[in-house]
Amino acid sequence: MIPIHIEKRTLRTFSVAPEKAEREESAEFRATKHRLKEDGHFCCYICGSTEELQVHHRIYHMFGNLIDFGKLKEFCEDWDVYGYGRLLKNSPITTIDDIRNTMVLCQDHHTGTSDEVDGGTGIHNLPIGEFMMQKLALPGCNPIPQDGESFEEAMERVRQHQKRGEQADNE
Repeated sequence: MIPIHIEKRTLRTFSVAPEKAEREESAEFRATKHRLKEDGHFCCYICGSTEELQVHHRIYHMFGNLIDFGKLKEFCEDWDVYGYGRLLKNSPITTIDDIRNTMVLCQDHHTGTSDEVDGGTGIHNLPIGEFMMQKLALPGCNPIPQDGESFEEAMERVRQHQKRGEQADNE
């Protein structure tokens, strides 16, 4: 077994941000936010918090004029966050502000706020596997340091979980 350890990676991404008009909130995006609230989805998709919520475009707004909306529709049906992909299966996606392309996140899980890990809790800061572990980890063993938490504290949390697992295996 590989011993518990910290993996520190520095990611650099390069993408061309296309020229676009000044961003303004569209009527469709306002309707999307209203519908998410109305349907009971206005809580963080990762942690369930109802504080400091923001609606995240899963495919970024800046790519709105580059997206193949047919492919986006397929993606949103494959990863159907709130069930709208199935519900609206017969409707095309024609704008980036479509409800199927959104995910409600709290500030921590949207842009991240941790100074210790350079804001490393948000979808804009983590690879998708690490980001989703914050939702899918067993209770008490999230391997991603949360806001105000050091790497060592997160490592200790995971270590304690592993010890409990080993003790249970030996019983």
